[in-house]
Formats: sequence, C-alpha cells, structure tokens
Amino acid sequence: MEKVLLISKNGKTKTSLQAYLMDNGDVELTTVTRGAIAREVLLNTSYDLLIINSPLEDEFGDELAALASMKTRSGVIILIKNSLIDSKAAKMEKAGVMVVGKPVIRGILSQAIKFAQVAKNRIITLQEENIKLQDRLDQIKLINRAKWVLVKYLNMTEDQAHKYIEQQAMERRISKGMVARKVLAAYEQ
Repeated sequence: MEKVLLISKNGKTKTSLQAYLMDNGDVELTTVTRGAIAREVLLNTSYDLLIINSPLEDEFGDELAALASMKTRSGVIILIKNSLIDSKAAKMEKAGVMVVGKPVIRGILSQAIKFAQVAKNRIITLQEENIKLQDRLDQIKLINRAKWVLVKYLNMTEDQAHKYIEQQAMERRISKGMVARKVLAAYEQ
C-alpha cells in the first residue's frame, strides 16, 4: 500500500485527483487543503508521495514542495498552471520536485507519479549507503585514535599499534572497533 498526501484546496481538480489516485492502485490517501496543515501532518507521518495542487488556500505551495522534498523521503509532485511553469520550474527542479502543468493530462501525471516513486527509492538507497559509509569512516577514525593512544602510552610504532589491534580482534573474536574502544577506555580516562 502506498501512502499519499494530497494537498489541494477544495474544488473539481481535488475531486478528480482523489478519484484518479484511488482508481490507480492500493493507496492510503490523506487530503489537506492548507500548507500549514500539511507541514503539521508531515511532522507526524511519513508518506511515499506528496502531490501539491497549487495554489493552496494559504500559500502557493512551492515552498512547501521544496521543504518536503529536502526534509522527507517522499516523492514530491507539484501541479502548476502552465502559464506559471517557467517562473517556478527551475526552483522546483533544483529542490528535487517534479513539476506537472495544469490542466493535468492523466498520462503525464501517471508518468510523474511513477518517476517520483523511482526517484524516491533511489534517494533512499543513496541515503542508506551514505549512512553505511559514515559508520565505516567513524570506525576508521576510532581505530586510528586508538593506534595513536598506543603509540603515545606504550611507545609502539604506528605499524605495531595497527598489528596489535588486529591481533587482539582476532584472538578475542571481536571487531577492531571494539578493541579500539577498550584501548581508549583504558588509556583515556
């Protein structure tokens, strides 16, 4: 099931978008009419897709779209009148928001929704890879700090300290990071 947040003032377009979304898949749809309400909802719930039908009751919706794209893992689509696309598209695209012109052509909206899902999945994958790389970098920093503690307090060379940490990890069947933590706990009090 895909969670979708539709942000649109009341009217025919909102009704047609709701019908379109409900007819095209297993969707849990939430609708709001104001940007302020959408911001509150986004603080408490995560969505797979956000569709913003601009203008909203309290704002145009472009700032909300940019914020949602940067701060959430949601795919974000904003619907803008064709006459305003040129003035808004560059800002939206830079923020990672897909822009669809109004009046909406169903085929283009369908493609935008699929593309938003693909982009969202790719972003999530990249974020997870980034977290793994950051953890690995933190581990390397920890081990290096422990090596320099061994150099300082036990007069080892850097190579000896490195071999010591590797040997302790193998003998104790623990990670080098755990050995480094124990070295730091013993000598950095």
